[in-house]
Amino acid sequence: MANQVTPGVVANTLVRYILTQAGLAAGGLTAKGSNNQWQTTLAAFGNKCAYTGADLTGAPIEKEHAIAMNRAGGGLHVYGNVIPATPKANAEKSGLRYDAFLRSKGEKFSSIAHLTDKDREDAIGRIEEFMRNARPDGMLDPHPELLAFYKAQYEKAKELCATAAQELEVLLQKLNVADVPNPDETDDAMPDLPSTEQFELEERNTDNLPEAYRKIQECGSEMKVGAYARAVFEQLFADGRIAAFLPNLTYREDSFYAFRLSFPALITQRHLDPLRYYATPYKHDGTDYYLCSQWFERNRDDLDSWLMETVFGHSA
Repeated sequence: MANQVTPGVVANTLVRYILTQAGLAAGGLTAKGSNNQWQTTLAAFGNKCAYTGADLTGAPIEKEHAIAMNRAGGGLHVYGNVIPATPKANAEKSGLRYDAFLRSKGEKFSSIAHLTDKDREDAIGRIEEFMRNARPDGMLDPHPELLAFYKAQYEKAKELCATAAQELEVLLQKLNVADVPNPDETDDAMPDLPSTEQFELEERNTDNLPEAYRKIQECGSEMKVGAYARAVFEQLFADGRIAAFLPNLTYREDSFYAFRLSFPALITQRHLDPLRYYATPYKHDGTDYYLCSQWFERNRDDLDSWLMETVFGHSA
């Protein structure tokens, strides 16, 4: 999904720009010349992964943000917040804070499974000591007003995309147009900037969903959007959460507002429009509901937003 031009991707791009600007304003991170803060950081951790303790000599090293660089964490790419990690630990940490990650257990966190509880708390202590020494001014703690600002800009960008998409839909219908698919530094003081891949990694899972839905989302990027929608709705019917939304999802206007679908998301009589609905029904209270089959990639992010913000009320 990271490469798809969706409202969420556009909004995340704006947040990435804002966080990068905030990091530069806060001093950034230098990685070249005599003022080499990255080498100082590596030395502070003994050239070892800040989380796993693995020796990084001659091994791939990720520049990991202790406080995640996303709209929920508000972490910046600055000296003190950027620490060394193995690629595996970096991937497993994703958008978690350093302390939450180090206290996490289970199959999803195999890179730190070997650590004892004392090892985990010691690692947290080392990271926090490094952060205090690097930035005694307290700049590493995101200010509540800044976090509110990041969230507000994210929502504005998504709203702008949604408004433009709705206006486009109306125009396409007016014109009777068919559905179409969505469209080296030498300065010693040059700041080190966060990679797009790192930001996108930390932006994942900033909205907490139940495990079943997280698993569906994790596999979602490998599915066609129709299969993804079916998987989401199958789970919603299976656990009964769909009940509260059935009155809205059977209306075209509400379905367009939620997903930008041109037809109701669900109907109870497929024979009236068999070409636009999947044949396998979902059951609720003895009634068969058929899911609209007219999903396009432009609808994927809307489905995710509806799931996280409407169904579960998480808008990180």
